[in-house]
Amino acid sequence: MKRIHSIPPAALVLGIILSCALLGFGSAASTLPDSLPVSEGAGSPDAGSSPEMLMSPDVPVNEPASSFPVKPVADFTAKSGAVTKYSVFFDGRTSSGTDLSYQWSFSDGFPISSPTPVKFYDGPVVDFVTLKVADAAGSDSITKKITVANNGAVTVEDYHQRPPGVLREPVPEVPEPYHPSPDADFQQTYEDGMILLGTGDLAGAIQAFDASIALNDSFTDAYFARGMAHFQQGYLDHYAFDGGPEFVLAIDDFTRVLEENPEDVNALLGRGASLIYLGEHYSWRAYIKNATVFGYYDAAVADFNRALAIDPENIDALNGKAYGTLVRGTGNPAVKADEELIAAAKREVDHSLQLNPENPRAYFILGLYYDHEGLYSYAVDAFTRAMERDPYEPWYPEWRGYEKFRDGKYAAAIDDYNIAIALHPGFAQAYNIRGMTQALLMAEDRTRELSDFNQALAINPSISEFHRNYALALADWKRWDKSLNEHAVDQLDAALELDPSDYRIYYDKALILTALNRNHEAMMNLISFQQFALTSKEMADSYDLMAYLGWFPWYNTAWG
Repeated sequence: MKRIHSIPPAALVLGIILSCALLGFGSAASTLPDSLPVSEGAGSPDAGSSPEMLMSPDVPVNEPASSFPVKPVADFTAKSGAVTKYSVFFDGRTSSGTDLSYQWSFSDGFPISSPTPVKFYDGPVVDFVTLKVADAAGSDSITKKITVANNGAVTVEDYHQRPPGVLREPVPEVPEPYHPSPDADFQQTYEDGMILLGTGDLAGAIQAFDASIALNDSFTDAYFARGMAHFQQGYLDHYAFDGGPEFVLAIDDFTRVLEENPEDVNALLGRGASLIYLGEHYSWRAYIKNATVFGYYDAAVADFNRALAIDPENIDALNGKAYGTLVRGTGNPAVKADEELIAAAKREVDHSLQLNPENPRAYFILGLYYDHEGLYSYAVDAFTRAMERDPYEPWYPEWRGYEKFRDGKYAAAIDDYNIAIALHPGFAQAYNIRGMTQALLMAEDRTRELSDFNQALAINPSISEFHRNYALALADWKRWDKSLNEHAVDQLDAALELDPSDYRIYYDKALILTALNRNHEAMMNLISFQQFALTSKEMADSYDLMAYLGWFPWYNTAWG
């Protein structure tokens, strides 16, 4: 499995940290959907693009039936499942409304936003569970008392009181908005923004830089500083695989600086790093992509080349170029690897280490190179060197753990994932890969792996791969539990809706539908799988399942 997915620059530093992220059970990382690559002089991927385009939402436009829209009504059911003795399936789809969002609150304070979550309790328990649903017309919430008995049986009761000390909606700590003094000029508001930036108040800093630019729209220092603030916010959001809109705004600001001074090395570095993370943002949202995502990396490498033409020994530019070139060379499931580009990336990172042997980001990229080559022990050593030089970057232990995972050292891999999560408890990929590793341990009690997938989905429910991995972990091949397998199919449907390019999901669904004796649906999914399959082995596997279903001769004639 060859996967390259990058990671952001160190917080508050323009230097580029690049990293990769594993895409599921036996999957490889790839690229993205159609949109134009970044062109010179444009801050966003194509002319007229906007941050909203990143998420590509499908927003239905409906005329209201009346001037009084109907508010949603919250409701949910709960039942026991066969995952663990004390697991409970919750289903909020009995709520009424249009395009509902879901927010679950449990007594342990752990929020979940899936419409059909599974909760894993340690033993018999009484929990007060609240579901809040919302749509364009408003919101509604309901609380129910859930009792899990010693034998795992689940009882659900309506509950209209708020239990003491439980279910209070947390009041988020929102920093005071920035208000410039009445006589502040553009320079003063800029200096205020720099102070806020230094304290980590990114929202306040952006507001101050906005004020500075409003007072003097030719003050490029404010554009650069605002670009840094957007970049840093995107970097922080990237641990949850979000941050795309922030990177677009950063690209726009750095481009504004470069329009005034095309040789501003820091702006070139900032835009190059933002382009790389924008590519990463898209890469995690599509399994099979066209060349579009590579346009982001190509544009980033172009910026780093321009920076190197001005400053040939700039470590950040060398690292950024090495990483972008490595991603391009590694390809994706539909694009063959380019060994010449991979070798060029190795030369760049070697040069970076020659200039500065204490450079953690270069060791990190070196580890990614060894990962691609299948040299796991060398990769572990490179990631260890990165950790020794920067012990606070969570991606370093996450990747070291992945190399141990690939080498079959699952317990040691989990230790590294634990380090990554301790460094950043909101690190979605660390939970995802830890869940995958737990699954391969084949423990009778699957609570840990399922809890990890649940946590990854709670952090970011918009990542298809998280739903797919969760579904594969849920699927019950031992007891053939119907409710469990139906829930797995629901998760795969959610995954396919988020990423229609991931044709593997059709085969996953066919397997589970076969276990549910829904053979016709299984065949339909196998046919869809064959339309997109990339390898002869994938086709052979699908024919084997067709033969098992007994429909092989007819379908082979009609579709083969």
